[in-house]
Amino acid sequence: MQNQRLKEICNDKEVNFKSIETLLDSVKTKKLLKRNNYHQQKINDVIEKAIK
Repeated sequence: MQNQRLKEICNDKEVNFKSIETLLDSVKTKKLLKRNNYHQQKINDVIEKAIK
């Protein structure tokens, strides 16, 4: 539903929806990688603490 609304707004403003969609995918990927990195760091911290 949000995608459809975004497409409508893009059409109204004469903006290329595909380019906006690509940017959104990029942001989603960046956030996922950042979140995964955070979890990996926490796992590493726990392992390091257990080894000591």
